[in-house]
This record gives sequence, C-alpha cells and structure tokens, in this order.
Amino acid sequence: MLLFDFFRRHPLPEPPAAPHRETGAEPASRPLREDALARAVGKKAAALFSHRKLLCAEAILVAVNESFGAPLTEDQAVGLGAGLTAGLGDRGCLCGGVAGACLAVGAVCARGDHAGSRAAVRREAAAIHEAFVRKHKSACCRVLTKPVKDDGKAHAAQCALLTGYGAELAARSILRLRPELLDCPEAATAREGRLCGRLKWLLSFWCR
Repeated sequence: MLLFDFFRRHPLPEPPAAPHRETGAEPASRPLREDALARAVGKKAAALFSHRKLLCAEAILVAVNESFGAPLTEDQAVGLGAGLTAGLGDRGCLCGGVAGACLAVGAVCARGDHAGSRAAVRREAAAIHEAFVRKHKSACCRVLTKPVKDDGKAHAAQCALLTGYGAELAARSILRLRPELLDCPEAATAREGRLCGRLKWLLSFWCR
C-alpha cells in the first residue's frame, strides 16, 4: 500500500518521444560520410604514390578500384594508368591527376553498351577538370611542376598532393553517379557475393 501511494505521488517519467523523421528524407549524415569516403580515397592514392612508387594516374586507378569493389585487377588498374602518368607519357601535358581521375570514374560507372552512362561520365570528367583547374590554376603537368622542377623532394610532395586530390574528385563523381556505393562499395562488381564483398571492404580499412 505504501509503495502504491509512493508511485501515485511520484509517477515514472514519460519516455522521450522518438525524433520525427520525414518519409524519404535523406539521412543528415550522408554528406559527411561522402566527404569522409572521398578524403579516404584521396589519402590512399597519395600514399600509393609516396610509398609504393606508383605514379599519379596509376595510384588513382588502384586506390579508386580498391575502394569501390575492384572491377579491375590491380595489374589492369596499373596498366591502364601507366600511359597517362607525368602528363601523358612524360610529355608534361594533361596532369595524370586529372586523366587518372576521369579514367577511374569510367571504370566504375560507365557501361559500354549504355550511351546514357557514358554521357554521365563525360559530364563528370568535365566537372573534374573544372574543379582541378579552379583549385590549382592549371591542368597542365608542365605548368604545375615548373615551380618545383629543380627540387626533387618538393616535386614529389606536390605530385602526391595532386594525386590525392584527383582521387578525391573521382570518388565524389562516382558517388554522384552511383550513390548506392556509399553504403556498399563492393556493389561495383558482380563477381563477389554481397557478404563476401562487404567483409573484404571492411577488412581493407584494417589492412592498409
């Protein structure tokens, strides 16, 4: 009786109301997750350039390929990027950071038999070029490297930075064209089972 009287005088607090969520609303954290993934891909490419001695376009192809489900083998990724490095075969023309980024977007997003997907990749390639020039004032390897051409250490540091930025731009383009890859990057390949691919992706963060 005493307990009943106590609880009558001191009722339990009402549980907090669940936050209202509009149907179909995009999770507020998505832009942050996209940004984090893009930056991680950029850092991975820069590290591949600095520590594994892959050149600009090669490092971007490998980093993007590994981060979005590996539609290519690593040998294929390196081989595709090889001729684009150092301004198209050491000619100092288009920066490999731009060329490699555009090629990486096509590798993940374009379907050769689908004109719409190829047109979308072209639009993203234009956006990558514009963003790169806006930030670095040029997309020409010769122009970009002129201030550091006589300083090997500074040259390598700058190219690592440009490589990372190119990979980051590629990742952002891929997420615009294939937003589902933010939650399931392994979806870029049909060769792996869904669970197997997810485990491989998670383990890649521990085994870098």
